Amino acid sequence: MIDRRGVAAILVAAALVLPRAVLRGSPMICPFRRVTGLPCPACGLSRSWQAAAHLHLADSVGYHPLGAATLLGAVAIALDAGDGVPRVAGRRDVQLSAGALWVAAWLWRLMRSTAD
Repeated sequence: MIDRRGVAAILVAAALVLPRAVLRGSPMICPFRRVTGLPCPACGLSRSWQAAAHLHLADSVGYHPLGAATLLGAVAIALDAGDGVPRVAGRRDVQLSAGALWVAAWLWRLMRSTAD
């Protein structure tokens, strides 16, 4: 069974090795976006991670504003020599702040997509 560290390592490795053309030319697979035409909270993360992994930070933020930060979090999980759970995982205030930031980023993206 693959643990969190293994999953994080696979996802980070994929972001590093996937060519940009593969992600740019891929079809939209998000069911929420297909039905509503609006981005889901995670829409753009694959492209954002790939861009961040190749140090194209402006592109990364354009695909998803939290992409680079979540990629760094995945790197931290992949490199964690402990039990695979980040030490801040038990901190309720950190979890609430991260959740609020995620919702705020999604609302910002929703407002931006409906303005187009």
